[in-house]
Amino acid sequence: MKTAFKLVIVLIIISFPLILLAADGLIDAFPIQQNDLELNRLAQPGRPFDKVGRKFAILGEESGSFEAWAYPLKLFRNFEFSFFLGTSTRPITAKDIVHSISVTPEATIITYVYQSFVLKAIYVTPVDQAAALIFLSLNSEEPLSIVCSFLPVLQPMWPAGIGGQYAYWNKDRHAYLISEPTRQNNAMLGSPYATRVSATPAHMLSDSPNEFKIDITDPDEVRNKYIPIYITGGNESRDSLFARYNKLQEDPKRYYLQNVEYYRKLRENTLQVTTPASRLDVAFEWAKVAYDNLMVSNPLLGTGLLAGLHASGTSGRPGFGWYFGGDAYMNMLSINSYGNYTTVKDALVFTQKWQREDGKMAHELSQAEGYIDWWKDYPYGFIHADTTPFYIVAMYDYYRRTGDLPFIKDGWNSLKKAYQWCLSTDANKDGLMDNKKAGLGASEYGALTGIETDVYLGAVWVKATQEMEKLADAVGDRNQAEKAAMDYRKALQAFQKKFWFDSGGFYAYAFSARGDHVKEVSPWLSVGLMWELGTAENSLLSLQNLNSAKLTTDWGVRLLSSESRFFNSVGYNYGAIWPFVTGWVTMAQYIHHQALQGYQLLMGNVQHTYTDQLGMMPEVLSGMFNTPLEESVSHQGFSSGGIVLPFVRGLLGLRGNCISKILVYSPQFPANWERVTVRNHRLGNATFDLDFTRSDTLIQCKLKSVKGAGYTFRFAPNLAAGTVFREARLNGRAITFQTKTYQQQSQAIVEIYVSQDSQIVELIFQPTVALLPAVIDSHVGDPNCGLKIISVQRDENKLNVQLEGLAGNGYSLSITQPEKVVSVQGAEIQGDQIMITFPQGEPGKFVNHRISLIIE
Repeated sequence: MKTAFKLVIVLIIISFPLILLAADGLIDAFPIQQNDLELNRLAQPGRPFDKVGRKFAILGEESGSFEAWAYPLKLFRNFEFSFFLGTSTRPITAKDIVHSISVTPEATIITYVYQSFVLKAIYVTPVDQAAALIFLSLNSEEPLSIVCSFLPVLQPMWPAGIGGQYAYWNKDRHAYLISEPTRQNNAMLGSPYATRVSATPAHMLSDSPNEFKIDITDPDEVRNKYIPIYITGGNESRDSLFARYNKLQEDPKRYYLQNVEYYRKLRENTLQVTTPASRLDVAFEWAKVAYDNLMVSNPLLGTGLLAGLHASGTSGRPGFGWYFGGDAYMNMLSINSYGNYTTVKDALVFTQKWQREDGKMAHELSQAEGYIDWWKDYPYGFIHADTTPFYIVAMYDYYRRTGDLPFIKDGWNSLKKAYQWCLSTDANKDGLMDNKKAGLGASEYGALTGIETDVYLGAVWVKATQEMEKLADAVGDRNQAEKAAMDYRKALQAFQKKFWFDSGGFYAYAFSARGDHVKEVSPWLSVGLMWELGTAENSLLSLQNLNSAKLTTDWGVRLLSSESRFFNSVGYNYGAIWPFVTGWVTMAQYIHHQALQGYQLLMGNVQHTYTDQLGMMPEVLSGMFNTPLEESVSHQGFSSGGIVLPFVRGLLGLRGNCISKILVYSPQFPANWERVTVRNHRLGNATFDLDFTRSDTLIQCKLKSVKGAGYTFRFAPNLAAGTVFREARLNGRAITFQTKTYQQQSQAIVEIYVSQDSQIVELIFQPTVALLPAVIDSHVGDPNCGLKIISVQRDENKLNVQLEGLAGNGYSLSITQPEKVVSVQGAEIQGDQIMITFPQGEPGKFVNHRISLIIE
């Protein structure tokens, strides 16, 4: 016993310095891992940043100022750093010395640089905790104090509210406790290294910020250490709050490492693509993160998909930080495209809980619903018409990708109720839903809302009838399948007839109760075109109208033509640019084999990943200048769909159906792309890897699969119109193939049965001259000035190209196989460049020009 007692004493003595080190709250500096998704730039105060998880969000700007949310509570706002050197009484504000920002999915680092110190603030929001951590890394030549100030809020999201908030310094925990009289809504913010500064009254919230101070009397003491700041809160008891606050301090490093591992798995367990366009690849990976960050677990409501996020400032809603049914269903098409089926299923289950008794699906739900009677007291929940038919579309898209028939059977009554509600809105019995009875569609306010049916709602309903037949077949409801098939034929005929504006050459925005067209050309027509609901000829004519600079800019497609009497470049529904609508236009371009225009639009969307909030996509941009509108939400879910959907299902042409066991790979790559790799494309329980390579006369596709036996693989690459396909081979043996010809492209189609072994499909072809997509170098603040390709058509040995450009300006287009060009009309050829000078005209205005290439 004596020996054991002595051993305990010795251990206590030896560990005493370690206990002191732990007590001061410092953390040994751990390395921040390199990540090839890292985005960085010089910090731009005013530009947004966020770091969010399933339960918590830091929403701020690149100066480092931020607000904190523990869903559904806003804990505080205007968190800011300031610095005092030595005994100075004059603060150095963080926004004045902020230098740079570096963003990865797992952490954001903002760096502050002054002549005598450098501070890095590392923001980490754990994926599954109602908390956030800030690790401060300081390198200083002299003593200084870091002052952290903030304004306590502790309010649930709008439109709920509580009162009686107060905040006081808990000296034992070195943290502020923010609470209210019931003690059911609480928050904590502090640091083991901190002391209180402010003397605001504890029993009420002051207009002045609360502050705490971190004194660094010996800079060497914190060298190679992290000074932590801990934040937590929520709708919970104080005991739970204190327990989590203490838990955060036990092993802070693990939350960073858990984030690293989580986002690594998100990347590796979903579709991965490598192309020659690295900015596109990185934007695609960031879109996955953007969507994942919008999956929120609200302790009062459950787990669902938010529409978007943006700092709320003095208001009570963080961007579109509510659950929006229509946004969720749109986003599911993209999330399905990269195979994150668990997220889609969870989001679908969440929306089913809020279906109205008559079958209509909810459009929006405040995260504060647990504090109020949202459905009874507020009019917004079911305001939109398109949400309900889009629910049917999303359910089938999930089913055909996963084969999850039990889920469809469980939701069959919900689907039938939704379908029946849609039918009930067709007051004039033309086969289409009526906006007047169903609710809002494409536009939410103004002159374009007084219509019978708009082209967007019409398209979504036609698609819903088509998918309802397939869903009914799947569950064995023959009567419903036959009814839906009949509804589809009627709706499709009405869509093609009632929206077609013949003298304009496009599908009109809407029609009135009298059947008169609302004669506006709008990108909303692209929804029907990407689902191939228009006729082939009319679809191409409509797309050519959208290709004009009146609608297409270098950063997206305007909602209305610049020549419309309703056009307003900053009008939310009347001329601004939404990346998600641009994405639908892009998708329609690829579906109709207009790859040159599609690629240009896709890369126009990609640029936004790098210009506003790093890694995220803005909601809406000006129709006149390349910049987000003041009202734009900086992290908008459906905007990321403007990259994902046309990239995966358009450019890559990756589509499939695990029910009928078919995998389609129909790429429309630029003619100078030599290699593209696809990893982990999932259909049902099968996964597929695809390696595409191209040389001067040979395309090769290596296919590997796991559990893919029994699938049919349709390989259908698209090359420039005029390409002659000579031979197809499977593992070196000749096989049959088909060809199709379009305005811009020639396509070869090969079908093989998939085996467990890897297989190689080869296509031998005779190349021809191919145009490469126009390169648009647009920067924030630029006006629309890039080359527009209106149409391209091969007529025997002649390639006719209709273009738009600024009057008097010169442009160039790159081509392949320039030696095959015999002559050029309307331009000059210099090496592999076609040099085009546009006719003179009004300065700053776009004019038409046609060139023709004679090809040997």
